[in-house]
Amino acid sequence: MTKSVHFYPISFEKKLVPKIWGGKTLQDFFSNKSLQKNYGESWEISVIKDFESIVNSGYFKNYKLDELIEKYPIEILGKKVYDKYGLNFPLLIKFIDVNKPLSIQVHPDDETARVRHDSFGKNEMWFIIETEKNANISLGFNKQMDKKKFNKYLKNKTVNRVLNSFIVQPKDAFFVPAGTVHALNGKMLLLEVQQSSDITYRIYDYERLNPKTGKKRELHQKSAISSINFSENKYEKIKYDFNENKLNPIIENNFFKIYFLRINGSETQKIFMKSSFWILVCLEGSLSVNYKNEKYSLQKGKTFLIPAVVNVINIEGSGEMIGITA
Repeated sequence: MTKSVHFYPISFEKKLVPKIWGGKTLQDFFSNKSLQKNYGESWEISVIKDFESIVNSGYFKNYKLDELIEKYPIEILGKKVYDKYGLNFPLLIKFIDVNKPLSIQVHPDDETARVRHDSFGKNEMWFIIETEKNANISLGFNKQMDKKKFNKYLKNKTVNRVLNSFIVQPKDAFFVPAGTVHALNGKMLLLEVQQSSDITYRIYDYERLNPKTGKKRELHQKSAISSINFSENKYEKIKYDFNENKLNPIIENNFFKIYFLRINGSETQKIFMKSSFWILVCLEGSLSVNYKNEKYSLQKGKTFLIPAVVNVINIEGSGEMIGITA
């Protein structure tokens, strides 16, 4: 450990990305009226090229996350994560503002992504934060499917008819395994936790035009079809607990471990790093992360990376948050 360096809960500049399907929900969620109305994504923590998170305060201000990891790998990642991933930060965290349907799409698994793109695959989880009437997601097939049948629906531009549809409400959570055809529909705001990958194969995009080129947005149907897992068609909303002042597991798998935490203001919650970094995302209320007699404000819409070397923190206040680790 580097004794001369003071590690602390780290926050980053948000990377806001305009999308043709974006809305204005991020404006209100971040309490920032200056934002454009078509921002579709806010990249909160990322090491993806051209979207690297930049520290916005403290000793490491202006450092990129990948630079920090290269300089302090064990301190930031933790030994368990470093032993598994080396210098590769394994996660990507986003807020997504859905104002119009996203494309029907699929992501490759680790093996396919490694061979084709020298990248992680893209397993992800959606945690729904806000919704408007009839907001829904498409996830997997609603009937037995194979490549031949799927190509028929694709040719007829009726793929959406063979997808499972779920009406969603705030606090709903869904796991989206790589190889699963999926889409986001209606109006909603969600937190997306995923492997550190920006690979998406568009299957169908409703004939929409790229506003910059005036041409239809690119599809990746051949790559998509070869990546689809046609054998899996059992998907459902994740069931989890909402106990106050306790880390409630939403999902724990080989890619990420995600927890829901509601603090009621009467007691603090202690979190131990246990050889891995943590990511904290405030969804509601006003919380603070307390470490070494310092308080770091964790307001609605804010995200912190807690380096593994921090070891233990206390969270207090009143609000709701998501905790994530690898």
